Amino acid sequence: YRLLEDFGSLKPGDAVILNAATSTIGQCVVQLCSMLKLRAMCVIRARKDFDKTAAWLKSLGAAEVFKDEGSISLALQDRSLFAKPRLALDAVGGASAVRLAEALQAGCPLIVYGNASGRAATFPWTAWTKSALIVRGFSLRKWMSDNKKKVPKMMDTLGKLVRADKLAVSYTDY
Repeated sequence: YRLLEDFGSLKPGDAVILNAATSTIGQCVVQLCSMLKLRAMCVIRARKDFDKTAAWLKSLGAAEVFKDEGSISLALQDRSLFAKPRLALDAVGGASAVRLAEALQAGCPLIVYGNASGRAATFPWTAWTKSALIVRGFSLRKWMSDNKKKVPKMMDTLGKLVRADKLAVSYTDY
């Protein structure tokens, strides 16, 4: 919720690209994107059941699902999507974060909120100069500490979505 609310100045039709899309946070982001009329572009590990996992993410509201390998930027071009993503959400780090950055519109932010790979992203110099890459970190714990008065409203909003069956997460092996 905070990742979409606080970053990217998004409007309906904009694309958001995220890795670790099958995670609890990923599932929530995909569903929230769908509600907000944003196009969620999910990046997941290449696996033998990729097609099944992609279909499940699309049932949650994902617009596109990509394997976390090769060039996502080229895959976007191959699919002739309307515009590059305006926001990237990174929970993996390493090469996966670099792939997200390469797929972003120039001057748009990549928000790091996790590091499942345990590896730091090393961005090529062209990401900083040619693409005007913006990388920011996000910690929900810090946000809650800094915004104590806003926490109840956020929790109430999320609670209403859960009660209305518009936001749900499930444990999965995907």
